[in-house]
Amino acid sequence: MNRLFTPVAPDFVRTGTALAIGLIIAPLAGVLAATQPLLLLAFLGAAMWVALILRGGRSAFFVTGMAVPLLYLIDVRSALFSQALLALYGMTCLHALYLVAQQPDSRQWSRQLVALVVAWGAVVALAARTSASDSLSLRFVVTVGIGLLPYLWFALAASRITDIDRQRALLSGIALGAVVVAVVFLVNSRSLTDGLQGRDAWIDTYTIIGSLKNSLGLLWVIGWTLLLGLRTREWRLIRGALLIVLLVAILFSFSRSSYMALIVATLLLYHDRSLKLWVVAGAIGAFLLFGLPDAVWARLEMTWTPGRGFDPSAETRIELWGAAINAFLSAPLTGIGWGKFSEYLVRTGQAPVAAGSAVYDLGYAHNYFLSAFAMTGIGGGVLSVGIFVAAWMRTQALIAHQSHVARAVQAVLLAVLVSSLFGEPLFDPILAFVFILVLACLVGQQSEA
Repeated sequence: MNRLFTPVAPDFVRTGTALAIGLIIAPLAGVLAATQPLLLLAFLGAAMWVALILRGGRSAFFVTGMAVPLLYLIDVRSALFSQALLALYGMTCLHALYLVAQQPDSRQWSRQLVALVVAWGAVVALAARTSASDSLSLRFVVTVGIGLLPYLWFALAASRITDIDRQRALLSGIALGAVVVAVVFLVNSRSLTDGLQGRDAWIDTYTIIGSLKNSLGLLWVIGWTLLLGLRTREWRLIRGALLIVLLVAILFSFSRSSYMALIVATLLLYHDRSLKLWVVAGAIGAFLLFGLPDAVWARLEMTWTPGRGFDPSAETRIELWGAAINAFLSAPLTGIGWGKFSEYLVRTGQAPVAAGSAVYDLGYAHNYFLSAFAMTGIGGGVLSVGIFVAAWMRTQALIAHQSHVARAVQAVLLAVLVSSLFGEPLFDPILAFVFILVLACLVGQQSEA
Protein backbone atom coordinates (compact mmCIF):
# COMPACT_ATOMS: atom_id res chain seq x y z
CA MET A 1 0.00 0.00 0.00
CA ASN A 2 1.31 3.37 -0.98
CA ARG A 3 -1.29 5.28 1.03
CA LEU A 4 -2.33 5.18 4.64
CA PHE A 5 -5.97 4.51 3.87
CA THR A 6 -8.49 4.16 1.06
CA PRO A 7 -11.37 6.68 1.10
CA VAL A 8 -14.69 4.92 1.72
CA ALA A 9 -16.95 7.89 2.56
CA PRO A 10 -19.69 8.97 0.15
CA ASP A 11 -18.76 11.44 -2.58
CA PHE A 12 -20.69 14.38 -1.09
CA VAL A 13 -18.92 13.93 2.26
CA ARG A 14 -15.47 13.88 0.65
CA THR A 15 -16.35 16.86 -1.57
CA GLY A 16 -17.67 18.87 1.37
CA THR A 17 -14.61 18.04 3.47
CA ALA A 18 -12.26 19.12 0.68
CA LEU A 19 -14.21 22.39 0.27
CA ALA A 20 -14.08 23.09 4.02
CA ILE A 21 -10.33 22.44 4.11
CA GLY A 22 -9.85 24.71 1.11
CA LEU A 23 -11.83 27.52 2.74
CA ILE A 24 -9.60 27.28 5.81
CA ILE A 25 -6.23 26.73 4.12
CA ALA A 26 -6.55 29.39 1.40
CA PRO A 27 -7.00 32.39 3.75
CA LEU A 28 -4.31 31.03 6.09
CA ALA A 29 -1.88 30.71 3.18
CA GLY A 30 -2.65 34.27 2.12
CA VAL A 31 -2.00 35.64 5.61
CA LEU A 32 1.26 33.70 5.92
CA ALA A 33 2.41 34.85 2.47
CA ALA A 34 1.90 38.46 3.52
CA THR A 35 3.32 38.24 7.05
CA GLN A 36 5.49 35.12 7.46
CA PRO A 37 6.72 33.91 4.04
CA LEU A 38 9.38 31.65 5.58
CA LEU A 39 6.73 29.93 7.69
CA LEU A 40 4.59 29.45 4.59
CA LEU A 41 7.54 27.89 2.77
CA ALA A 42 8.08 25.60 5.75
CA PHE A 43 4.46 24.46 5.64
CA LEU A 44 4.60 23.91 1.89
CA GLY A 45 7.85 22.01 2.23
CA ALA A 46 6.39 19.80 4.95
CA ALA A 47 3.34 19.09 2.79
CA MET A 48 5.52 18.16 -0.19
CA TRP A 49 7.66 15.91 2.01
CA VAL A 50 4.60 14.06 3.36
CA ALA A 51 3.38 13.65 -0.22
CA LEU A 52 6.74 12.16 -1.25
CA ILE A 53 6.65 9.72 1.66
CA LEU A 54 3.10 8.58 0.93
CA ARG A 55 3.94 8.21 -2.74
CA GLY A 56 6.56 5.62 -1.84
CA GLY A 57 9.37 4.61 -4.18
CA ARG A 58 12.79 6.23 -4.31
CA SER A 59 11.97 9.94 -4.28
CA ALA A 60 12.04 10.45 -0.51
CA PHE A 61 15.40 8.66 -0.23
CA PHE A 62 16.93 10.78 -2.99
CA VAL A 63 15.66 14.00 -1.40
CA THR A 64 17.02 12.93 2.00
CA GLY A 65 20.44 12.19 0.58
CA MET A 66 20.61 15.49 -1.29
CA ALA A 67 19.22 17.67 1.50
CA VAL A 68 21.91 16.81 4.07
CA PRO A 69 24.96 18.14 2.13
CA LEU A 70 23.02 21.27 1.14
CA LEU A 71 23.02 22.34 4.80
CA TYR A 72 26.61 23.51 4.17
CA LEU A 73 25.15 26.39 2.16
CA ILE A 74 23.78 27.85 5.42
CA ASP A 75 26.16 29.63 7.78
CA VAL A 76 26.75 27.10 10.57
CA ARG A 77 26.95 29.92 13.12
CA SER A 78 23.48 31.27 12.33
CA ALA A 79 20.16 30.53 14.00
CA LEU A 80 18.81 29.47 10.61
CA PHE A 81 21.30 26.59 10.51
CA SER A 82 20.04 25.18 13.82
CA GLN A 83 16.46 25.47 12.62
CA ALA A 84 17.25 23.82 9.29
CA LEU A 85 19.16 21.01 11.00
CA LEU A 86 16.26 20.35 13.36
CA ALA A 87 13.80 20.40 10.46
CA LEU A 88 15.95 17.89 8.57
CA TYR A 89 16.13 15.61 11.61
CA GLY A 90 12.36 15.83 11.93
CA MET A 91 11.61 15.03 8.30
CA THR A 92 13.94 12.03 8.25
CA CYS A 93 12.49 10.63 11.47
CA LEU A 94 8.98 11.08 10.06
CA HIS A 95 10.06 9.04 7.05
CA ALA A 96 11.58 6.41 9.33
CA LEU A 97 8.32 6.05 11.27
CA TYR A 98 6.44 5.58 8.01
CA LEU A 99 8.90 2.86 6.96
CA VAL A 100 8.31 1.10 10.29
CA ALA A 101 4.55 1.28 9.74
CA GLN A 102 4.94 -0.19 6.26
CA GLN A 103 7.45 -2.88 7.28
CA PRO A 104 6.90 -3.64 10.98
CA ASP A 105 8.72 -6.98 10.89
CA SER A 106 11.76 -6.00 8.87
CA ARG A 107 14.82 -8.15 9.64
CA GLN A 108 18.14 -6.62 10.57
CA TRP A 109 21.05 -8.33 8.85
CA SER A 110 23.71 -6.42 10.81
CA ARG A 111 22.60 -5.85 14.40
CA GLN A 112 26.21 -5.30 15.48
CA LEU A 113 26.67 -2.30 13.19
CA VAL A 114 23.34 -0.81 14.25
CA ALA A 115 24.18 -1.22 17.93
CA LEU A 116 27.63 0.36 17.53
CA VAL A 117 26.36 3.38 15.60
CA VAL A 118 23.50 4.05 18.02
CA ALA A 119 25.77 3.56 21.06
CA TRP A 120 28.35 5.99 19.66
CA GLY A 121 25.62 8.53 18.93
CA ALA A 122 24.40 8.24 22.53
CA VAL A 123 27.93 8.73 23.87
CA VAL A 124 28.49 11.84 21.72
CA ALA A 125 25.09 13.39 22.50
CA LEU A 126 25.36 12.78 26.24
CA ALA A 127 29.01 13.85 26.48
CA ALA A 128 28.43 17.05 24.50
CA ARG A 129 25.41 18.14 26.53
CA THR A 130 26.86 17.07 29.89
CA SER A 131 29.85 19.34 29.31
CA ALA A 132 27.53 22.24 28.48
CA SER A 133 25.09 21.71 31.35
CA ASP A 134 25.76 20.85 34.96
CA SER A 135 22.21 19.97 35.89
CA LEU A 136 19.62 17.53 34.64
CA SER A 137 16.80 19.67 33.28
CA LEU A 138 14.10 19.61 30.64
CA ARG A 139 16.38 21.55 28.31
CA PHE A 140 19.12 18.96 28.82
CA VAL A 141 16.74 16.12 27.95
CA VAL A 142 15.44 17.94 24.87
CA THR A 143 18.88 18.82 23.51
CA VAL A 144 20.16 15.27 24.05
CA GLY A 145 17.05 13.94 22.33
CA ILE A 146 17.61 16.22 19.34
CA GLY A 147 21.22 15.06 19.09
CA LEU A 148 20.05 11.45 19.04
CA LEU A 149 17.53 11.91 16.20
CA PRO A 150 19.93 10.94 13.34
CA TYR A 151 20.84 7.76 15.21
CA LEU A 152 17.15 7.06 15.87
CA TRP A 153 16.61 7.34 12.12
CA PHE A 154 19.45 4.86 11.58
CA ALA A 155 18.00 2.39 14.09
CA LEU A 156 14.52 2.55 12.56
CA ALA A 157 15.18 2.99 8.84
CA ALA A 158 18.50 1.30 8.02
CA SER A 159 17.19 -2.26 8.26
CA ARG A 160 14.26 -1.34 6.03
CA ILE A 161 16.28 0.07 3.14
CA THR A 162 16.45 -3.32 1.48
CA ASP A 163 15.63 -2.34 -2.09
CA ILE A 164 18.76 -1.74 -4.19
CA ASP A 165 16.98 1.09 -6.00
CA ARG A 166 16.35 2.89 -2.71
CA GLN A 167 19.98 2.48 -1.69
CA ARG A 168 21.20 3.85 -5.00
CA ALA A 169 18.72 6.75 -4.78
CA LEU A 170 19.97 7.66 -1.30
CA LEU A 171 23.64 7.55 -2.33
CA SER A 172 22.96 9.37 -5.61
CA GLY A 173 21.24 12.15 -3.67
CA ILE A 174 24.33 12.54 -1.48
CA ALA A 175 26.57 12.71 -4.56
CA LEU A 176 24.39 15.33 -6.28
CA GLY A 177 24.17 17.39 -3.09
CA ALA A 178 27.97 17.35 -2.90
CA VAL A 179 28.16 18.57 -6.50
CA VAL A 180 25.82 21.49 -5.80
CA VAL A 181 27.93 22.56 -2.80
CA ALA A 182 31.07 22.22 -4.94
CA VAL A 183 29.62 24.49 -7.64
CA VAL A 184 28.77 27.17 -5.06
CA PHE A 185 32.27 26.89 -3.61
CA LEU A 186 34.02 27.19 -6.97
CA VAL A 187 31.93 30.17 -8.04
CA ASN A 188 33.02 32.01 -4.89
CA SER A 189 36.66 30.84 -4.83
CA ARG A 190 39.11 33.70 -5.31
CA SER A 191 41.84 31.16 -6.07
CA LEU A 192 40.09 30.63 -9.40
CA THR A 193 38.84 34.15 -10.07
CA ASP A 194 41.77 36.22 -8.73
CA GLY A 195 44.60 33.68 -8.98
CA LEU A 196 45.52 33.65 -5.29
CA GLN A 197 48.59 31.57 -4.47
CA GLY A 198 50.17 29.83 -1.49
CA ARG A 199 48.98 30.71 1.99
CA ASP A 200 46.60 33.40 0.72
CA ALA A 201 44.77 30.81 -1.40
CA TRP A 202 44.60 28.40 1.53
CA ILE A 203 43.25 31.04 3.93
CA ASP A 204 40.66 32.17 1.37
CA THR A 205 39.00 28.75 1.45
CA TYR A 206 38.07 29.35 5.08
CA THR A 207 35.94 32.35 4.12
CA ILE A 208 33.78 30.49 1.58
CA ILE A 209 30.48 28.86 2.57
CA GLY A 210 30.72 29.91 6.18
CA SER A 211 34.07 28.20 6.97
CA LEU A 212 35.55 25.38 4.93
CA LYS A 213 37.73 23.42 7.35
CA ASN A 214 38.35 19.89 6.00
CA SER A 215 34.74 18.71 6.06
CA LEU A 216 33.84 19.98 2.60
CA GLY A 217 36.92 18.43 1.04
CA LEU A 218 35.87 15.05 2.44
CA LEU A 219 32.25 15.62 1.36
CA TRP A 220 33.44 16.08 -2.23
CA VAL A 221 35.62 12.96 -1.99
CA ILE A 222 32.53 11.05 -0.85
CA GLY A 223 30.57 12.44 -3.81
CA TRP A 224 33.41 11.51 -6.18
CA THR A 225 33.59 7.98 -4.76
CA LEU A 226 29.86 7.40 -5.01
CA LEU A 227 29.70 8.65 -8.60
CA LEU A 228 32.55 6.30 -9.54
CA GLY A 229 31.36 3.37 -7.45
CA LEU A 230 27.69 3.31 -8.44
CA ARG A 231 28.41 1.87 -11.85
CA THR A 232 25.86 2.67 -14.50
CA ARG A 233 25.99 2.93 -18.26
CA GLU A 234 23.44 5.73 -18.34
CA TRP A 235 24.26 9.44 -18.34
CA ARG A 236 27.99 8.86 -18.78
CA LEU A 237 28.71 12.33 -20.13
CA ILE A 238 26.79 14.01 -17.33
CA ARG A 239 28.51 11.85 -14.73
CA GLY A 240 31.89 12.72 -16.24
CA ALA A 241 31.11 16.44 -16.00
CA LEU A 242 30.03 16.08 -12.37
CA LEU A 243 33.25 14.20 -11.56
CA ILE A 244 35.31 17.04 -13.05
CA VAL A 245 33.46 19.59 -10.90
CA LEU A 246 34.12 17.54 -7.77
CA LEU A 247 37.79 17.00 -8.65
CA VAL A 248 38.39 20.73 -9.15
CA ALA A 249 36.63 21.50 -5.87
CA ILE A 250 38.75 18.92 -4.02
CA LEU A 251 41.95 20.37 -5.47
CA PHE A 252 41.07 23.94 -4.55
CA SER A 253 39.94 22.98 -1.06
CA PHE A 254 43.69 22.74 -0.30
CA SER A 255 42.83 19.96 2.14
CA ARG A 256 45.77 17.55 2.16
CA SER A 257 43.82 14.86 4.01
CA SER A 258 41.18 15.05 1.26
CA TYR A 259 43.87 14.56 -1.37
CA MET A 260 45.00 11.37 0.37
CA ALA A 261 41.41 10.20 0.82
CA LEU A 262 40.71 10.81 -2.87
CA ILE A 263 43.67 8.69 -3.98
CA VAL A 264 43.09 5.72 -1.66
CA ALA A 265 39.33 5.60 -2.33
CA THR A 266 39.84 5.69 -6.11
CA LEU A 267 42.50 2.97 -6.02
CA LEU A 268 40.29 0.78 -3.80
CA LEU A 269 37.42 1.01 -6.28
CA TYR A 270 39.65 -0.45 -9.01
CA HIS A 271 41.88 -2.76 -6.98
CA ASP A 272 40.19 -5.95 -8.24
CA ARG A 273 40.57 -4.98 -11.91
CA SER A 274 44.30 -5.16 -12.58
CA LEU A 275 44.36 -3.41 -15.96
CA LYS A 276 42.12 -0.54 -14.89
CA LEU A 277 44.05 -0.26 -11.62
CA TRP A 278 47.30 0.31 -13.50
CA VAL A 279 45.61 2.79 -15.81
CA VAL A 280 44.11 4.70 -12.87
CA ALA A 281 47.40 4.65 -10.94
CA GLY A 282 49.26 5.91 -14.02
CA ALA A 283 46.68 8.64 -14.59
CA ILE A 284 46.96 9.78 -10.96
CA GLY A 285 50.76 9.82 -11.17
CA ALA A 286 50.77 11.77 -14.45
CA PHE A 287 48.26 14.27 -13.08
CA LEU A 288 50.29 14.79 -9.91
CA LEU A 289 53.42 15.45 -11.98
CA PHE A 290 52.05 17.53 -14.83
CA GLY A 291 48.42 18.52 -14.19
CA LEU A 292 48.27 20.08 -10.74
CA PRO A 293 47.51 23.82 -10.68
CA ASP A 294 50.29 26.04 -9.34
CA ALA A 295 48.22 27.04 -6.31
CA VAL A 296 47.81 23.38 -5.30
CA TRP A 297 51.54 22.72 -5.77
CA ALA A 298 52.29 25.71 -3.56
CA ARG A 299 49.99 24.33 -0.86
CA LEU A 300 51.69 20.91 -0.98
CA GLU A 301 55.15 22.48 -0.86
CA MET A 302 54.15 24.28 2.32
CA THR A 303 53.90 20.92 4.12
CA TRP A 304 57.63 20.23 4.30
CA THR A 305 60.84 21.74 2.97
CA PRO A 306 64.43 20.56 3.56
CA GLY A 307 65.53 23.80 5.21
CA ARG A 308 62.46 24.51 7.36
CA GLY A 309 61.02 21.02 7.97
CA PHE A 310 57.29 20.68 8.59
CA ASP A 311 55.04 23.72 8.31
CA PRO A 312 53.37 25.06 11.49
CA SER A 313 50.12 23.25 10.71
CA ALA A 314 51.81 19.83 10.46
CA GLU A 315 54.00 20.47 13.51
CA THR A 316 50.96 21.49 15.53
CA ARG A 317 49.16 18.28 14.62
CA ILE A 318 52.09 16.15 15.76
CA GLU A 319 52.20 17.96 19.11
CA LEU A 320 48.43 17.64 19.53
CA TRP A 321 48.55 13.89 18.91
CA GLY A 322 51.05 13.50 21.73
CA ALA A 323 48.94 15.69 24.01
CA ALA A 324 45.82 13.63 23.21
CA ILE A 325 47.61 10.41 24.15
CA ASN A 326 48.69 12.01 27.43
CA ALA A 327 45.12 13.20 28.04
CA PHE A 328 43.77 9.69 27.58
CA LEU A 329 46.40 8.23 29.91
CA SER A 330 45.48 10.81 32.55
CA ALA A 331 41.81 9.68 32.57
CA PRO A 332 41.53 6.38 30.66
CA LEU A 333 38.10 5.37 31.97
CA THR A 334 36.09 8.58 31.69
CA GLY A 335 38.23 10.81 29.48
CA ILE A 336 38.94 14.46 30.21
CA GLY A 337 35.44 15.54 29.13
CA TRP A 338 33.83 16.68 25.91
CA GLY A 339 35.17 19.99 24.67
CA LYS A 340 37.76 20.12 27.45
CA PHE A 341 40.81 19.44 25.29
CA SER A 342 41.78 23.10 24.96
CA GLU A 343 41.44 23.54 28.72
CA TYR A 344 43.62 20.46 29.23
CA LEU A 345 46.34 21.92 26.99
CA VAL A 346 46.39 25.13 29.01
CA ARG A 347 46.35 23.34 32.37
CA THR A 348 49.19 20.97 31.50
CA GLY A 349 51.32 23.39 29.49
CA GLN A 350 51.13 21.28 26.32
CA ALA A 351 49.69 23.97 24.04
CA PRO A 352 51.55 23.97 20.69
CA VAL A 353 53.65 27.00 19.80
CA ALA A 354 53.12 28.77 16.47
CA ALA A 355 54.69 32.04 15.36
CA GLY A 356 56.45 32.28 18.71
CA SER A 357 53.34 32.08 20.92
CA ALA A 358 51.25 29.25 22.36
CA VAL A 359 48.00 28.30 20.57
CA TYR A 360 45.24 27.59 23.08
CA ASP A 361 42.07 27.65 20.98
CA LEU A 362 42.26 24.02 19.88
CA GLY A 363 39.14 22.04 20.70
CA TYR A 364 40.34 18.74 19.23
CA ALA A 365 43.56 16.85 18.54
CA HIS A 366 43.23 16.85 14.73
CA ASN A 367 42.73 13.08 14.87
CA TYR A 368 39.20 11.77 15.28
CA PHE A 369 40.18 8.60 17.11
CA LEU A 370 42.67 10.22 19.48
CA SER A 371 40.15 12.95 20.27
CA ALA A 372 37.49 10.32 21.01
CA PHE A 373 39.78 8.41 23.37
CA ALA A 374 41.01 11.59 25.07
CA MET A 375 37.57 13.16 25.64
CA THR A 376 35.33 10.11 26.22
CA GLY A 377 37.75 7.52 27.58
CA ILE A 378 38.20 3.89 26.65
CA GLY A 379 34.50 3.26 26.03
CA GLY A 380 33.96 6.05 23.54
CA GLY A 381 37.32 5.44 21.87
CA VAL A 382 36.61 1.75 21.32
CA LEU A 383 33.18 2.58 19.90
CA SER A 384 34.68 5.09 17.45
CA VAL A 385 37.04 2.43 16.14
CA GLY A 386 34.49 -0.38 16.34
CA ILE A 387 32.11 1.33 13.91
CA PHE A 388 34.78 1.31 11.20
CA VAL A 389 35.76 -2.30 11.91
CA ALA A 390 32.16 -3.55 11.90
CA ALA A 391 31.30 -1.57 8.74
CA TRP A 392 34.41 -2.82 6.95
CA MET A 393 33.60 -6.46 7.82
CA ARG A 394 30.04 -5.92 6.66
CA THR A 395 31.17 -4.53 3.30
CA GLN A 396 33.53 -7.49 2.84
CA ALA A 397 30.66 -9.92 3.39
CA LEU A 398 28.44 -8.08 0.92
CA ILE A 399 31.16 -7.65 -1.71
CA ALA A 400 31.57 -11.44 -1.67
CA HIS A 401 27.96 -11.50 -2.93
CA GLN A 402 28.78 -9.07 -5.76
CA SER A 403 27.21 -5.98 -4.21
CA HIS A 404 28.30 -2.87 -6.12
CA VAL A 405 26.69 -0.64 -3.49
CA ALA A 406 28.80 -2.28 -0.77
CA ARG A 407 31.95 -1.75 -2.83
CA ALA A 408 31.18 1.97 -3.16
CA VAL A 409 30.39 2.21 0.55
CA GLN A 410 33.67 0.47 1.40
CA ALA A 411 35.61 3.06 -0.61
CA VAL A 412 33.73 5.85 1.19
CA LEU A 413 34.55 4.17 4.51
CA LEU A 414 38.26 4.16 3.64
CA ALA A 415 38.14 7.82 2.59
CA VAL A 416 36.50 8.84 5.87
CA LEU A 417 39.01 6.73 7.81
CA VAL A 418 42.00 8.42 6.14
CA SER A 419 40.55 11.90 6.65
CA SER A 420 39.78 11.07 10.30
CA LEU A 421 43.47 10.45 10.95
CA PHE A 422 44.13 14.17 10.37
CA GLY A 423 40.94 15.80 11.63
CA GLU A 424 37.54 15.26 13.21
CA PRO A 425 35.11 15.19 10.26
CA LEU A 426 32.60 13.04 12.14
CA PHE A 427 32.24 15.65 14.88
CA ASP A 428 30.70 17.84 12.17
CA PRO A 429 26.91 17.18 12.45
CA ILE A 430 26.36 17.45 8.70
CA LEU A 431 29.16 15.12 7.68
CA ALA A 432 28.28 12.72 10.50
CA PHE A 433 24.74 12.51 9.12
CA VAL A 434 26.09 11.90 5.62
CA PHE A 435 28.22 9.07 7.04
CA ILE A 436 25.18 7.58 8.80
CA LEU A 437 23.18 7.66 5.56
CA VAL A 438 25.99 5.85 3.74
CA LEU A 439 26.28 3.18 6.45
CA ALA A 440 22.52 2.64 6.35
CA CYS A 441 22.90 1.06 2.92
CA LEU A 442 24.82 -1.85 4.52
CA VAL A 443 22.27 -2.93 7.12
CA GLY A 444 19.34 -4.01 4.98
CA GLN A 445 21.26 -6.06 2.44
CA GLN A 446 21.16 -9.82 2.88
CA SER A 447 24.34 -11.85 3.23
CA GLU A 448 25.63 -14.85 5.09
CA ALA A 449 27.47 -12.60 7.55
